[in-house]
Amino acid sequence: MEKISLSQNGDVTVVAFSQPKFLDDGDIQQMGDELFEVVDSGVKRILLDMSTVQFLSSAALNRFIMLHKRVQKAGSALRLVSVTPEIEKIFAITRLNTLFSIHPDLPSGLASY
Repeated sequence: MEKISLSQNGDVTVVAFSQPKFLDDGDIQQMGDELFEVVDSGVKRILLDMSTVQFLSSAALNRFIMLHKRVQKAGSALRLVSVTPEIEKIFAITRLNTLFSIHPDLPSGLASY
């Protein structure tokens, strides 16, 4: 089963996650690979809809950091929207909130481009 689903909103590719928690190494690997494929396909504007994600392990966070680096290398732009309070806390503790552009909801994320 795919870990992400894609939709288009103008020239922005919106990524939704298919499960609330990423704990299992296999799931994390697959989720990361699917996200990397989006970047590698030449998409320039990627928006991650985090509304369904309730927990990310440290390995999953590592995949997000790798994704960020890949996006920068590709000259693309990445935004996160609708981050749950739990994930927001994790991002604040790990200081990832300074690495990622995080917006409260889909419209504000789209408008940020």
